[in-house]
Formats: sequence, structure tokens, C-alpha cells
Amino acid sequence: MKRVLISLAAIFCITISASAQQKGEQSLGISIDYNTGKTNAKYETTIYNNTVRDEITDKWGDNFSLNLEYGYFVADNLRVGANLGFGIIDDESETRTFHIAPNVAYYVRLADKFYYTPNLSLGFGCGSSEYSDGYSDEDYSMCGFVTEFQPFAVEFRPTKRFAMSVSLCSLQYTYLSGKIEDLNTKIDTSALSFNLLGSAQVGFKLYF
Repeated sequence: MKRVLISLAAIFCITISASAQQKGEQSLGISIDYNTGKTNAKYETTIYNNTVRDEITDKWGDNFSLNLEYGYFVADNLRVGANLGFGIIDDESETRTFHIAPNVAYYVRLADKFYYTPNLSLGFGCGSSEYSDGYSDEDYSMCGFVTEFQPFAVEFRPTKRFAMSVSLCSLQYTYLSGKIEDLNTKIDTSALSFNLLGSAQVGFKLYF
């Protein structure tokens, strides 16, 4: 029995290594992302040395983003890279976002041409939106950081050069901070979302 288990393990390792994403390989990709979540916004306004604080927790509208990604395999099955993302949150103020984030992913072969590819990204983000105090509307910008973990991402690679990727689950956290100069108002926003089948990302990659 022990010999059988050792033989099966050896065959499994050989199969994985034979179909591995090779060290030195590179990729370029594009993906479309959809998700929803909740955001927490803190407003701090100072007028004549008096500070007024307000906090609002609300649901986002639909969040769509377009992502461009570059990847490099530093070892077999281990890819590092970075992505650029441009998004729109379809809320009342139509918040626009941009981020650049380094990422890392590990490839595990599930079947012929199918890979399980969990990945993690952490980087810089910024956005612009509109604030209304009941008397006037002011545009403002924010900067901070974004992070995302996709535990159930998969990739199908029908040819050596081309692949399609899908993720239906993600854990995301975003923190942005900014200030409306005309209203002397500081704004801090944070958003945490975990979407199981409520988040979808579909992408295409070119390997070279």
C-alpha cells in the first residue's frame, strides 16, 4: 500500500511539473470586474475652530472596473505582477476610481489546461466624487490604498499563448482620504466587501 501511495504521489508531481507555468514566462491581460459592497464615510468639517463630525454607512451601487495586468513567473507556477484598474461606482455621485497594485498568484493544475489560481493584490488607489451639503455640490478627490484577495480564481489555457480567467469570489478592502478645500471638510472613506457569487471577474491573457 505504501508503494502504491508513493507511486501515485510521484505521478502527480510529474504531471504538475510537466504542465506548470514555466519560470521566465510573461503575460499581458485584460479583465472586466463587477462587485457590490458597503462603504463607511466620515466627514469632519471645521468652521471658526469648531469641528463637526458626521458618519454615514451606506451601500454602494454597482461597481464596474476595467483592469490591465502584466505578470512574470519568478518560479514555476508562481507569478508576480501588477495591474492598473479604472472603475465607476454607480451611486448617486458616480464615484470614479483608479488603482495600481502589485499582485502575486500561484498556479495549481486541476485538469488538462485548467488551473486554480488564488491571488492577492495590494497597492495605491485614488478616486473622485461629489459632495453635497444641502446648499452646494463640490467635487473632490481622495487617495489611499486598496487590497483584494481572490480565493477561488481559475484559468483555462486552451493554447500555449492564450488563456481565459474567471473569479466568482473576492475579499476587498479600500481606504481613501481627501479634503474639500472650499468647505474645509476632511473625508475618510473605507469599504469592506466579501462577495461569494456576488462578484464576477472575467479576463483574457496572452502569454509570451
